[in-house]
Amino acid sequence: MKKRDFIATHTFHSPSARKAFFDTMKDRKQNSDWWGNETAEIKEKFLLTLKHRKVLDSVDIEKDQSTDYALMLQIFLGKGDFFFCHWKAIDEQAIIDRLSVAGLEQFIVTMATPVDFPKMNLDFLQPMINKLK
Repeated sequence: MKKRDFIATHTFHSPSARKAFFDTMKDRKQNSDWWGNETAEIKEKFLLTLKHRKVLDSVDIEKDQSTDYALMLQIFLGKGDFFFCHWKAIDEQAIIDRLSVAGLEQFIVTMATPVDFPKMNLDFLQPMINKLK
């Protein structure tokens, strides 16, 4: 199944939901705190959701990977009423389902928009890349 790039816009339900979200995420200080920490229970719930949607015929918790269907690549999180994430996913619903089974629907509502692969201004970036070499 082919994944596409999406930019997801997440809006907090309320100021109290925003505060609760940041209280829950306050210990995530390093990059590794955000990635690769999905529990087996959440993974299974997500895969069963895909089965219910008829994306999967069956679920093999040992073989199937959540990231094959929805993978968050970047998060752009500030202090405002909304934030953004860059995803690779099979469709918008897979992103929403992955967030939902992780319990994030209690804090946010999400709209995911398909986008073309991000473009870079290499003329601007190349001198900086050369300095790193």
